[in-house]
Amino acid sequence: MKKGTEHLFLAALALMASAVAPAQAQDTGVIWDRRPTFVLGETSRIEIHARVQSDYLVRDEADPEATSLGFEDRLSLPRKRVGVEGVLFDRVTFQVEGEVGDDTPWRDVFADVKVHRALRVRAGQFKVPFSLEQLTSGTDLDFIARAAAVTDLSPSREIGFMLHGRVADKAIKYEAGVFEVDATSRLWTAGAVRTLAGRVTVAPLADGKSRGSDALEISAALLRSDQPEGRGGLNGHLVMGETFFRPMFVNGTRTRMGASVAWNGTRASLRGELIRSLDTRLGQGIDNGDLSDLVSTGGYVAGIWHLAARDGRRWGQAPLRGLDLTGRFDRLSFGSAAQSGEAFLNPRADRVAPIGKDAWTAGVNWYVNRWVKVQANTVREQIVDPLSLLPIGAAPLWSTVVRFQVAM
Repeated sequence: MKKGTEHLFLAALALMASAVAPAQAQDTGVIWDRRPTFVLGETSRIEIHARVQSDYLVRDEADPEATSLGFEDRLSLPRKRVGVEGVLFDRVTFQVEGEVGDDTPWRDVFADVKVHRALRVRAGQFKVPFSLEQLTSGTDLDFIARAAAVTDLSPSREIGFMLHGRVADKAIKYEAGVFEVDATSRLWTAGAVRTLAGRVTVAPLADGKSRGSDALEISAALLRSDQPEGRGGLNGHLVMGETFFRPMFVNGTRTRMGASVAWNGTRASLRGELIRSLDTRLGQGIDNGDLSDLVSTGGYVAGIWHLAARDGRRWGQAPLRGLDLTGRFDRLSFGSAAQSGEAFLNPRADRVAPIGKDAWTAGVNWYVNRWVKVQANTVREQIVDPLSLLPIGAAPLWSTVVRFQVAM
């Protein structure tokens, strides 16, 4: 964060604390559970959290120059985040989080107001309610990198507002919101690029008090976005960041559909997700005619085998000590609705040549204690190019990364 922003933020935090503390002075204090927490009476608290992730690149066959990298060049810090979150008067929750040293530091910056036990309103910058894995914090991921379908087909954070809550004895969770993709340059003005989002999750099992247990969750989501004219189609990336499919010219709308299922058992967990995106291309032909929709599809199936218990806690709760073996298969493909005529990778082709990627990931997660986690992943990726149009070739590409994480 920049110094001016830091001072403003700390001043706002101090003002908030001074405004709330006097009313409940006898119940105030500082405690430390997993992170420093300022208790401001029975209904208010503020928590300070931070996390650092350090990655070490062992192998990357997609980059021939990676073999000559020295030790320091193989190290990176993908996340250096600090923030605060809390609850005020048992009704308003908030979160402010930023990336240290980033030109655009702000990540989650929002407030969430409880209107009714079945209705909450959230406003600010936060993750668009769509993908199960994208909505999972990077601190809690079972794999170092998100699945390709999630990274390339699912949105992350945008500025907007959302209605959400739980109904039917907490068995059904709903989320519906409006977001502005270019809100940093123009906010809620005519011509802004907007996304309408909706997601429903069904959790049919009981957790002892009500339904809504996270032991089994089934979700469906739908997004509808404005798509301004230009080369704004979706990208396809390898796990280490290399691009194998470049954007096409689009114009009109982007419709994304998603479905997921997650089962969290005592000794094992399974989850899977499917995502499909359709981009219209109005007037994008060489003759200014309409082109067929771009079609992007992806998904994954992942399994986690819990080898060692985490100090007696039920699996899925905050990790203490444990050892997990992980495995995942994910697929990502690009093409078009048109299936007749010659296929090309030209950005204005009516029939887009089918290009995709399959990836297998094997890994291990070691929860050293409640703050420290060590992960190691080996990924085997293979480009699917039936027309042999890409220079990458069809040979499998291997990569291995080790991550050390400290989070509180």
